[in-house]
Amino acid sequence: MFKAFFAINPKQVREVVIISPIIYPKQFEKLCGRQGKHYKSILSYLVANFKEITFVKTPMTQAAVYDLVLMLKQTKCKEIVFIGAIGALQKKAKIGDLVALQNGSRLYSFASIHDETQKKLKKLKNKGIIGIDFEAKSFFKAVKKIKRKAWAYFVVTDLPLAKPFYKKKSKKEKESIQLAVQRLIKLLLPFCKASNSNK
Repeated sequence: MFKAFFAINPKQVREVVIISPIIYPKQFEKLCGRQGKHYKSILSYLVANFKEITFVKTPMTQAAVYDLVLMLKQTKCKEIVFIGAIGALQKKAKIGDLVALQNGSRLYSFASIHDETQKKLKKLKNKGIIGIDFEAKSFFKAVKKIKRKAWAYFVVTDLPLAKPFYKKKSKKEKESIQLAVQRLIKLLLPFCKASNSNK
Protein backbone atom coordinates (compact mmCIF):
# COMPACT_ATOMS: atom_id res chain seq x y z
CA MET A 1 0.00 0.00 0.00
CA PHE A 2 2.94 2.35 0.63
CA LYS A 3 3.63 2.70 -3.10
CA ALA A 4 0.04 3.81 -3.69
CA PHE A 5 1.03 7.03 -1.92
CA PHE A 6 4.72 7.48 -2.70
CA ALA A 7 5.36 5.33 -5.79
CA ILE A 8 8.71 4.48 -4.16
CA ASN A 9 9.81 2.08 -1.41
CA PRO A 10 9.96 3.20 2.26
CA LYS A 11 13.77 2.92 2.21
CA GLN A 12 13.97 5.53 -0.56
CA VAL A 13 12.26 8.22 1.51
CA ARG A 14 14.74 10.74 2.95
CA GLU A 15 15.07 11.92 6.55
CA VAL A 16 13.49 15.25 5.64
CA VAL A 17 10.16 15.22 3.80
CA ILE A 18 8.47 18.31 2.39
CA ILE A 19 4.74 18.04 1.76
CA SER A 20 2.71 20.59 -0.18
CA PRO A 21 -0.74 20.68 -1.75
CA ILE A 22 0.11 23.94 -3.56
CA ILE A 23 3.55 23.41 -5.13
CA TYR A 24 4.34 20.95 -7.93
CA PRO A 25 7.67 19.04 -8.11
CA LYS A 26 8.87 20.82 -11.27
CA GLN A 27 8.05 24.17 -9.70
CA PHE A 28 9.96 23.16 -6.57
CA GLU A 29 12.95 22.10 -8.70
CA LYS A 30 12.98 25.40 -10.55
CA LEU A 31 12.85 27.40 -7.32
CA CYS A 32 15.57 25.44 -5.54
CA GLY A 33 17.83 24.98 -8.57
CA ARG A 34 18.08 21.21 -8.22
CA GLN A 35 16.80 18.24 -10.12
CA GLY A 36 15.22 15.23 -8.47
CA LYS A 37 13.91 11.89 -9.65
CA HIS A 38 10.18 12.04 -10.35
CA TYR A 39 7.43 9.56 -9.55
CA LYS A 40 3.62 9.56 -9.71
CA SER A 41 1.57 7.26 -7.50
CA ILE A 42 -1.72 5.63 -8.43
CA LEU A 43 -3.41 7.97 -5.91
CA SER A 44 -2.05 11.00 -7.83
CA TYR A 45 0.64 12.03 -5.34
CA LEU A 46 3.61 13.56 -7.19
CA VAL A 47 7.02 12.78 -5.72
CA ALA A 48 10.47 14.21 -6.39
CA ASN A 49 13.36 12.54 -4.59
CA PHE A 50 16.54 14.54 -3.96
CA LYS A 51 19.76 13.72 -2.12
CA GLU A 52 18.67 15.48 1.09
CA ILE A 53 14.88 15.52 0.86
CA THR A 54 11.78 13.85 -0.50
CA PHE A 55 9.22 16.31 -1.87
CA VAL A 56 5.57 15.30 -2.21
CA LYS A 57 2.75 17.22 -3.90
CA THR A 58 -0.51 16.01 -2.34
CA PRO A 59 -4.10 16.49 -3.42
CA MET A 60 -5.81 19.43 -1.66
CA THR A 61 -7.79 17.46 0.93
CA GLN A 62 -7.47 16.73 4.63
CA ALA A 63 -7.51 12.96 4.10
CA ALA A 64 -4.76 13.11 1.46
CA VAL A 65 -2.36 14.90 3.81
CA TYR A 66 -3.31 12.88 6.89
CA ASP A 67 -2.92 9.50 5.20
CA LEU A 68 0.39 10.42 3.61
CA VAL A 69 1.93 11.57 6.90
CA LEU A 70 0.84 8.37 8.65
CA MET A 71 2.64 6.34 5.95
CA LEU A 72 5.91 8.10 6.89
CA LYS A 73 6.02 6.02 10.08
CA GLN A 74 7.36 3.20 7.90
CA THR A 75 10.34 5.29 6.74
CA LYS A 76 13.51 6.83 8.18
CA CYS A 77 11.87 10.27 7.98
CA LYS A 78 12.72 12.36 11.05
CA GLU A 79 11.41 15.80 10.10
CA ILE A 80 8.39 16.86 8.08
CA VAL A 81 7.81 20.28 6.57
CA PHE A 82 4.41 21.37 5.31
CA ILE A 83 3.98 24.19 2.78
CA GLY A 84 0.41 25.36 2.38
CA ALA A 85 -1.84 28.30 1.65
CA ILE A 86 -4.07 30.18 4.06
CA GLY A 87 -6.75 32.79 3.94
CA ALA A 88 -5.66 35.36 6.54
CA LEU A 89 -8.25 36.79 8.93
CA GLN A 90 -6.24 39.43 10.76
CA LYS A 91 -6.62 43.06 9.71
CA LYS A 92 -2.94 43.76 8.98
CA ALA A 93 -2.41 40.65 6.84
CA LYS A 94 -1.61 41.04 3.15
CA ILE A 95 -1.69 38.66 0.20
CA GLY A 96 1.86 37.32 -0.18
CA ASP A 97 2.67 37.29 3.56
CA LEU A 98 4.43 34.25 5.03
CA VAL A 99 3.35 32.51 8.23
CA ALA A 100 5.40 29.91 10.13
CA LEU A 101 3.84 27.63 12.78
CA GLN A 102 4.86 24.61 14.86
CA ASN A 103 1.28 23.64 15.66
CA GLY A 104 -2.13 24.34 14.22
CA SER A 105 -3.69 26.07 17.24
CA ARG A 106 -3.88 29.47 15.52
CA LEU A 107 -5.41 28.13 12.30
CA TYR A 108 -8.81 26.72 11.56
CA SER A 109 -9.16 24.00 8.92
CA PHE A 110 -12.50 23.89 7.14
CA ALA A 111 -13.76 20.62 5.72
CA SER A 112 -15.70 22.44 2.99
CA ILE A 113 -15.74 25.90 1.42
CA HIS A 114 -19.51 25.91 2.02
CA ASP A 115 -18.82 26.29 5.75
CA GLU A 116 -16.89 29.54 5.22
CA THR A 117 -19.71 31.93 6.09
CA GLN A 118 -19.01 35.54 7.05
CA LYS A 119 -20.53 34.90 10.47
CA LYS A 120 -18.22 31.93 11.10
CA LEU A 121 -15.15 33.80 9.81
CA LYS A 122 -15.78 36.82 12.06
CA LYS A 123 -16.27 34.52 15.04
CA LEU A 124 -12.93 32.80 14.34
CA LYS A 125 -11.17 36.15 13.96
CA ASN A 126 -12.53 37.32 17.33
CA LYS A 127 -11.18 34.13 18.92
CA GLY A 128 -7.67 35.00 17.73
CA ILE A 129 -7.53 32.61 14.77
CA ILE A 130 -5.07 34.10 12.27
CA GLY A 131 -6.15 32.17 9.20
CA ILE A 132 -8.09 29.36 7.59
CA ASP A 133 -7.12 26.47 5.35
CA PHE A 134 -8.09 22.87 4.63
CA GLU A 135 -5.11 20.68 5.59
CA ALA A 136 -3.25 22.09 8.64
CA LYS A 137 -5.36 20.38 11.31
CA SER A 138 -4.93 16.98 9.63
CA PHE A 139 -1.20 17.55 9.15
CA PHE A 140 -0.48 18.34 12.79
CA LYS A 141 -2.79 15.58 14.03
CA ALA A 142 -0.99 12.97 11.91
CA VAL A 143 2.48 14.26 12.85
CA LYS A 144 1.61 14.00 16.53
CA LYS A 145 0.41 10.45 16.01
CA ILE A 146 3.65 9.26 14.41
CA LYS A 147 5.81 11.41 16.75
CA ARG A 148 7.93 13.29 14.22
CA LYS A 149 9.35 16.80 14.27
CA ALA A 150 7.30 19.12 12.13
CA TRP A 151 7.11 22.67 10.85
CA ALA A 152 4.48 24.31 8.72
CA TYR A 153 4.83 27.35 6.47
CA PHE A 154 1.95 29.11 4.80
CA VAL A 155 1.58 31.68 2.05
CA VAL A 156 -1.34 34.08 2.43
CA THR A 157 -3.23 33.67 -0.84
CA ASP A 158 -6.47 35.44 0.04
CA LEU A 159 -8.26 37.50 2.69
CA PRO A 160 -11.64 35.80 3.33
CA LEU A 161 -13.21 38.79 5.09
CA ALA A 162 -11.96 41.36 2.56
CA LYS A 163 -10.96 39.58 -0.65
CA PRO A 164 -12.02 35.90 -0.76
CA PHE A 165 -10.28 33.34 -2.99
CA TYR A 166 -13.02 33.50 -5.64
CA LYS A 167 -12.41 37.18 -6.39
CA LYS A 168 -9.95 37.98 -9.14
CA LYS A 169 -6.44 38.82 -7.97
CA SER A 170 -4.51 41.76 -9.34
CA LYS A 171 -1.24 41.26 -11.20
CA LYS A 172 0.61 42.63 -8.17
CA GLU A 173 -1.12 40.16 -5.83
CA LYS A 174 -0.26 37.23 -8.08
CA GLU A 175 3.36 38.36 -8.18
CA SER A 176 3.38 38.72 -4.37
CA ILE A 177 2.25 35.10 -3.99
CA GLN A 178 4.92 33.87 -6.43
CA LEU A 179 7.63 35.87 -4.65
CA ALA A 180 6.48 34.53 -1.28
CA VAL A 181 6.80 30.93 -2.50
CA GLN A 182 10.28 31.70 -3.88
CA ARG A 183 11.38 33.23 -0.56
CA LEU A 184 10.02 30.27 1.34
CA ILE A 185 11.88 27.67 -0.72
CA LYS A 186 15.13 29.64 -0.35
CA LEU A 187 14.59 29.72 3.43
CA LEU A 188 14.02 25.98 3.58
CA LEU A 189 17.04 24.81 1.58
CA PRO A 190 19.67 25.53 4.27
CA PHE A 191 17.40 23.83 6.79
CA CYS A 192 17.25 20.70 4.63
CA LYS A 193 21.04 20.58 4.28
CA ALA A 194 21.57 21.09 8.03
CA SER A 195 19.01 18.46 8.95
CA ASN A 196 20.64 15.95 6.63
CA SER A 197 24.16 16.56 7.93
CA ASN A 198 23.30 16.46 11.65
CA LYS A 199 22.54 12.78 11.89
